[in-house]
Amino acid sequence: MQKVSNRTVLASSFFLAALAIVSCIRFVDTGVALGIWAFTSSQPVLKSHFENIPDTLSKIVAIGTVLMWLAYYLVVHTKGSHKPAHFFQLAATAVPVAFLLKTFMQFAFGRTTTRLWLKIGGPLEFNWFKPLQDSGGFPSGHMVVFTAFFTATWLYYPRSRPLVVAALSGLALALLLTSYHFVSDILAGICCGILTTLGIHHLFSKNRLPDP
Repeated sequence: MQKVSNRTVLASSFFLAALAIVSCIRFVDTGVALGIWAFTSSQPVLKSHFENIPDTLSKIVAIGTVLMWLAYYLVVHTKGSHKPAHFFQLAATAVPVAFLLKTFMQFAFGRTTTRLWLKIGGPLEFNWFKPLQDSGGFPSGHMVVFTAFFTATWLYYPRSRPLVVAALSGLALALLLTSYHFVSDILAGICCGILTTLGIHHLFSKNRLPDP
């Protein structure tokens, strides 16, 4: 009964999230993006810094995944608590899967990026499976990947949950202030990251290999 209840809550939560994403696309995204762009453009220091932020997500994923798998094998061979091993196994799997998922979804949706839209104007478009240059904005890759990692942290280390919320909130704010993403991109990234980690966690819990 408890499992059914949890599934119902999860399904209801993501239905509401989907509704919020659609509402943001329709009513919120452009207004927020224009307001932030107007503010940052009037601040030369902010504008110069925000325009030169490199995209290092692929490197972060690659390095982070290797380090987490090394940590997993180290913890396993120390034969200590199973909890850290399970955490590193989940996080090291969820992060690269989330990166691949966001890559496919950005290609599939082909949505105009925030910065391109701000420069050229016009309607926001979803070029389904026919993305143009600079049209990989939906969902936010950073939110997908980091939410996947922090969802694993949330599951295994409950005391860290306030830190998880603060970290993801800070990342979302940074993506908005740098005009990298619309609000709906960020919300969609959060949902994808959570679903990715929860799905992998369910598979691992159901088919957990015997611990060494």
